[in-house]
Amino acid sequence: MIEKNAFDFLRLFFAVSIFFCHLAELSMHEELQFLLSLFSASIAVKAFFVISGFLIAKSYAKNTSLKQYLIKRAKRILPAYVFVVLFTTVVLFLVSNLSAVQYFINPITFRYVGWNLVFMNFMQPCLPGVFEYNFTCAVNGALWTLKIEEGFYLLIPFLFYLFDKMKNKTVLLIVLYCCSIAYFQLLSNYYQLPVLAKQLPGYLSYFSVGMLLYFNFQTVQKFNKPLLVGAILVFIIMLYQYNAYLFPLSLGLLVILLAYNLPFLNNFGKYGDFTYGIYIFHFPIIQVFKHFGLFEQYNPFLVGAMICFVTVGMALFSWFFIEVKFLDRYKNKAIACK
Repeated sequence: MIEKNAFDFLRLFFAVSIFFCHLAELSMHEELQFLLSLFSASIAVKAFFVISGFLIAKSYAKNTSLKQYLIKRAKRILPAYVFVVLFTTVVLFLVSNLSAVQYFINPITFRYVGWNLVFMNFMQPCLPGVFEYNFTCAVNGALWTLKIEEGFYLLIPFLFYLFDKMKNKTVLLIVLYCCSIAYFQLLSNYYQLPVLAKQLPGYLSYFSVGMLLYFNFQTVQKFNKPLLVGAILVFIIMLYQYNAYLFPLSLGLLVILLAYNLPFLNNFGKYGDFTYGIYIFHFPIIQVFKHFGLFEQYNPFLVGAMICFVTVGMALFSWFFIEVKFLDRYKNKAIACK
């Protein structure tokens, strides 16, 4: 399989897309609403799940043991995640309308830490007295996708077990794809339960597309160009005439094929992968700027640029001082350079 790809660029692009969407939504500033017509957080999140399906299947296939696989996945997600939950909990007492004592002994504070550390963010999204007058009191609304991501990580070994038993990966993945879409449609349209629809089963269609393309990558590469053209055309059609059963496939094909058809971006991540840091830090940073009314007091584009600067700074800190210390491939590179 071809190793060179533009996944680092695509992940960063999707993270930045989500950043801009949240900047417009959380700021509630009229002059920034145009960002919502240029970027889609929903499509970006789904594209992340496609990439995860492709790369996590590849990672598991190359690992010699379940233990090794789980340790690698935990090292990638948990260190920075735990830090952002604890860091924001401690720092945000500064913007709470409660005193420090009232804030730190408040049961809501402990519930926030407890539920968020186990990825159940929806159980307690807010801290006491924090962001009460913002568009939402949620401290970090971007974290909801990580419990789904973790769920996918845990599902992979079971799926590979079924692959060995059934001897036909494609059929099983197509069944999962269809069941996932049916689940989403049933809960969102029939039962009117969008929160439940967006949990792991509802997004399994995108993850399964990523896996399906990984296992059939040689065929995909054989018809690379016509498939890419077809994927672009179908995706554009889907934007105007949405079809629930075709959209995940068209998006999946588009994302994976772009990753292998942008050779000038193959080395985009050579200095580091700052995507995760941008994703997990941007939301509370925007919330703080909104809390202090900076969008109303100053030029919203200037404030947005300041938020971008702070977010990138935190992403750099997260990468160089937290994430990279737990990633074996980067530690091995550092040792080799000495």
